[in-house]
Amino acid sequence: MKKRELLNVALYLFAFLTIQAITVAAAMLISQSSGMTASTTTITTLASSIITIALFYKLRWTPCSGAYINTRPWFTMFWVVCLTIGTIAPLAYLTELLGVTLPDTYNEMFKGIMQHKLGFITIGIIAPIAEEYVFRGAILRVLCDITGKHRQWVAIVLSAALFATVHGNMAQGIGAFLCGLLLGWMYVRTGSIVPGVVYHWVNNSTAVLLYRLMPQSADMQFADFFGGDMKRVALAIIFSLMIFGASMFQLNLRLQKPQQ
Repeated sequence: MKKRELLNVALYLFAFLTIQAITVAAAMLISQSSGMTASTTTITTLASSIITIALFYKLRWTPCSGAYINTRPWFTMFWVVCLTIGTIAPLAYLTELLGVTLPDTYNEMFKGIMQHKLGFITIGIIAPIAEEYVFRGAILRVLCDITGKHRQWVAIVLSAALFATVHGNMAQGIGAFLCGLLLGWMYVRTGSIVPGVVYHWVNNSTAVLLYRLMPQSADMQFADFFGGDMKRVALAIIFSLMIFGASMFQLNLRLQKPQQ
């Protein structure tokens, strides 16, 4: 039984990566003369996410139910939003402290997508849904079946590691792994990808909105946002961690699966 479930995990990951590879290859063939423009990259990313969602929904690899939404967890979602806000600054600063930077190719790609008219929908909405469908709704769900109820933390760590790896670079991978732990924890507590989608939406949308308001932010160091004043940087981190701590406390009380 476990062998079959492991094969399912491999299948889900293979399908996700294959869809991305095929859409990128198709885009490169179409745009051979002009190269991969911002528009091509955005539409390719959007298309791969939509195809992923459709495939995982159609084949029921990610079970879909309105049970969690029917509990009207609106105040819980408020704390998920707060949790996201509380992690943005610490994760950005941690990545910087580790001396890891986003490769130029990735940086330019994200700039192109974020400035595109479909950038917000692509990065802020559709991509988060697709990734939660795959890594929490499908992969983590099966890993939890393999590890059992008392070792679900192993499944969370493994799914977070896979989530980090597919990002393809260390700068995103560090944040993706740590966020993946939170996303996995919320999924295990609720049995729903909704909290993860909300977290993902706020995190990605913040990046898009910040870039739209301050295009130079994509090339700035974290301290640059505070005029290089390390005291203000420290205060920002401390304040963010306070929000994070309060949010974790509240979510630990509120996150629960719908009653059968």
